[in-house]
Amino acid sequence: MQNEQERLIQKIELLIQNNNAKLVDLDENINKISFTFTEEKDKKIINIIYPYKEKYIIAKEDITQVYNFLNTIFLSFVALGLCALSLIIFYSFFISKIFATYLHHLSLKISKFDDNVSNLLEQKEYPYELKELIININHLIKRIQNYNLTQKELFIGIAHELKTPLAVIKTKNDVTLMKDRDIQYYKDTINQTNNSVNNMNNIISSVLKIGRQEGAQFEESKELDIIKLIEKECKNYALLGIKNGQKLQCKHELSSLNMKIQSTLFIQILSNFIQNAFKFSPANSTIYLNTYVEDKQFILEVLDNGDGVDENNDYFAPFKRYGKKDGVGLGLFLSKQAATALKAKISLENRKDSKGAIAKLIMNVK
Repeated sequence: MQNEQERLIQKIELLIQNNNAKLVDLDENINKISFTFTEEKDKKIINIIYPYKEKYIIAKEDITQVYNFLNTIFLSFVALGLCALSLIIFYSFFISKIFATYLHHLSLKISKFDDNVSNLLEQKEYPYELKELIININHLIKRIQNYNLTQKELFIGIAHELKTPLAVIKTKNDVTLMKDRDIQYYKDTINQTNNSVNNMNNIISSVLKIGRQEGAQFEESKELDIIKLIEKECKNYALLGIKNGQKLQCKHELSSLNMKIQSTLFIQILSNFIQNAFKFSPANSTIYLNTYVEDKQFILEVLDNGDGVDENNDYFAPFKRYGKKDGVGLGLFLSKQAATALKAKISLENRKDSKGAIAKLIMNVK
């Protein structure tokens, strides 16, 4: 430490001898090294003040070149920044103007859509940056088209399903009123009329389910244990098979699985799968319900022991009835609508291991 102080003193004395520094008295009390800047004949001078032997050493250094160099760099950065900012503003305005034009064109085109929404948007007419937006709009248009087609088929089906029993009732009553009949004939006619009315009530109830389902699509999704929910519902639906000696056997790969879903729509699909399995399976048979996760997808399968399905038929269309079992023909249609709302997929295919069909629901696991 002492050697360093000695070397410092020698350097200070050398600076004084060479007139690069001078020893002065100052009125100010400075306890540490300090710097000041002055100008002398257009030169930038830095003054270094250092306390030494109860006096102060003042060393001066011309930093004009360094100052000018740094000042030039600073001004260059400022100029460059202003140019860059101007280019950014101009480019932003230019790009926004282009996008505003395309968006205005897109808005006009969408405003001209009719109720049928028959035309898709051409991606070639819009820049690449709007490609994703055009794809999503076209996807929405297709969904609207499918919805309109489904509603059209549904209304036609409702009209047909209600018109037929009404025509039967009217014809039967007209024939009955043509002449006097015995009491038993009147009773049979009234019973047949009541059966037709019951069928129409079933159709109306199913149509009301469609309305309730559309309301259920706005139900808030909640996170719940889907395995626990299935087990709870299975205990209730297992009672459906007691009369015919049928059993419901559930097997789960996972003991629990939390998922965020709209439970009303999910239960509607589950209910339809299990009820159809009981309906189309023979007495004293076992219905199998399996759940597992594969490729980040939750899969639910319900296996029955019926006659299977014709995979060329559209079982999800409204009022489509296949086989000899009674029904309105809206169960799978409602399940399909519920699956669409859940962003899930359902399918119906034949079993590979034995006779019967597999109703399958596939949902993404988040």
